[in-house]
Amino acid sequence: MRKFPFISKNEIAISIIIIAAGFLRFIHIGWGLPELFEEGTPLRIAWKFWNWGNPGFNFNPEFFNYPALTFYIQFIAQSVHFGIGNLFGFYATINDFGTTITPLVYTARAVDAIFDIGIIIVIYRFANEFFNKRTSIIAAIILTVNPLHIKFSHLIQVDTILTFFSALAVLYVYRVYSTPKSKWYYLAGISIGLAASSKYTGAFLIFFLIAAHLMQSSHLRNSLRTLKDQRLIVSLMIALGLFLLLNPFILLTPNAFEKDFSFEQQHMAGGHLGIPESQSTLYYYFLDALPTNFGWIFYIISILSIIIILKERKRNELLLLIYPLLFLVVVSTWIMRAERYILPIFPMVAVIGSIGINKFLSVMDDDKSKFWTRFNQNPRKQIFLYSIICLIIIFQPVFDSYNYLKSLGLKDTRTITKTWIRSNVPINSIIATGPFGVDIRDGNYIIFDIPFLAFESERVAAFYDTRWYEDLDILVTSSYDKDRYAQEPMKYKDILHFYDSLQLRWKLVYEVHSNENQTGPSFWIYRYPNTQSRTKFDNDLFQRFTASPESSRISNFLKELDEILIKKNKVEKAVQVTQEILSVEYQNIPLRNQLGELLLREGKYEEALKHLGISLQQDPKQPNVYILGSKALRNLKKYTPAEAALYKAVEIKQDFEPAYLELIEIFSEQKNNGKLIDALKRYYAILPPQSQKANDVKERIQKLQKIR
Repeated sequence: MRKFPFISKNEIAISIIIIAAGFLRFIHIGWGLPELFEEGTPLRIAWKFWNWGNPGFNFNPEFFNYPALTFYIQFIAQSVHFGIGNLFGFYATINDFGTTITPLVYTARAVDAIFDIGIIIVIYRFANEFFNKRTSIIAAIILTVNPLHIKFSHLIQVDTILTFFSALAVLYVYRVYSTPKSKWYYLAGISIGLAASSKYTGAFLIFFLIAAHLMQSSHLRNSLRTLKDQRLIVSLMIALGLFLLLNPFILLTPNAFEKDFSFEQQHMAGGHLGIPESQSTLYYYFLDALPTNFGWIFYIISILSIIIILKERKRNELLLLIYPLLFLVVVSTWIMRAERYILPIFPMVAVIGSIGINKFLSVMDDDKSKFWTRFNQNPRKQIFLYSIICLIIIFQPVFDSYNYLKSLGLKDTRTITKTWIRSNVPINSIIATGPFGVDIRDGNYIIFDIPFLAFESERVAAFYDTRWYEDLDILVTSSYDKDRYAQEPMKYKDILHFYDSLQLRWKLVYEVHSNENQTGPSFWIYRYPNTQSRTKFDNDLFQRFTASPESSRISNFLKELDEILIKKNKVEKAVQVTQEILSVEYQNIPLRNQLGELLLREGKYEEALKHLGISLQQDPKQPNVYILGSKALRNLKKYTPAEAALYKAVEIKQDFEPAYLELIEIFSEQKNNGKLIDALKRYYAILPPQSQKANDVKERIQKLQKIR
């Protein structure tokens, strides 16, 4: 007699599955913290909605590579986080909440974990409603242990939420097909609108809805006539309207949207660093991403299941194939590829494969042989056999999921590297590094970024020359980028030469690699030997920039490098860099003045005067430039024009103290007491009365007057 007659075996099974799914998705959810070793785009953009430092909120994402729904969901989660924290005294004010984003990482990842559990529930409901209980349980188990689902439950991204709304849309589209009521059309439209608002590829579901609508009719002519069905038109309008409602800034800032969306189109068409163009996208998805995440056994079962479905031609099963196959065909035309791109079809693949397993088990159930008859009459033997079959099918994904979750609990090489830098590199050191996940921008170090492009990476090859970085304190490199360049050695030969040069000519001061006790990319930290230091850059370094299309990136790079060289007192190199910038930015007055000052420090007084003169032609009201000019003239023993330059500075700005001090030095050097007294009197007039400085000047004037 059952203790709980109101609970079915299926309900017990799915409850256990959901608990297991929750455990697998929430364990190690705080991995990496307090560091954030992921893009976390939805979290970061939602964080900006708080409009810190300004009144009110600003819900313009100013980022249209993705639609905005996931950003708003994360903002709601952040608001709940703040509300609970405020209630229990963790955040007394909104400003306390805004001090750090770190605690919100737990919340943001929990959002994705909850949505992923929701996917399992929706797919269980879908398979149970339109196929059978056994298929629904198998599909739920397959998704529960799927390594890609588990991985993305631990990351802050848009694909899990897209997959949830896609699964929900599939459920309602199937209801449209089976019982074409208006409410199912409208709910399907809402789900599609939400999916498209999570990621643009969610719009592919529109074609699935249209296909389901057409398949209600047995004849093509009748199907085409139904395209005028008001329910279909309204559902499509709902999807579009909801998308625009949730993404109003697409209409309000069309230029920004066009810019970001165009970039994504180019990105899909052009690929990404680490994705060899020699490998087919079709090959990647069909013979890598799908079998790796589902396991080869289940993947082969899914293919056999598709063959059986096509052979049996049951319309409700054929409909199941449309969305995943359409999705795969479209994304396989892109050069850019990633596992997460096909996450939305994983629930459908799970159901397709589960249908195949169910058909096999049904054949076993129907077997009339004595062996199977006895077997079917023994529930324990049935459970044992089904368990063995299940374990064989899920062994590979379970093993991969275990290894992934285990890696989240290990120390990360990025954290280890950061700790080493803080312990061994002096504060205020200048560090050259790329975007490798080691964030040490805490004010203790000066970070010089090596330009990096994930898309069209060869455009930044000119920056990958070790000679640029010889005057910095250390240079950090990582396998994160090096290994990706190495996948296409001919295409990136100039960039790979950079890493070879580091190994051959620089001193390796630290390295760390992943092993059984730590995870993450390898790191190498180099220092340039002081004995080989050069005073000037080779001219060919600058010539490499002439062929580069990255003009703004070059300008920013050279300006940052210029500041570093000045800080390091590498005057000759700073002069070279400043001249290179001015060759493009001729009207840059501050930079022209800087060049004049650098030339002055080098003792090139005539050349300094030339550039200071150009600056004054562009803007004659610069008292500080007259000061620099007077110093150059003074070093050339041209005291009269030096004196005139200083009086010009005073004319522009009467209380300009440096001009008076320079005049006092010139007249003191010339021992011209008359002019010196006059300069001191003028200086005294601009000083605060009764100040120590004024008293000192007055005393000096009196002494000089006595001498006269």
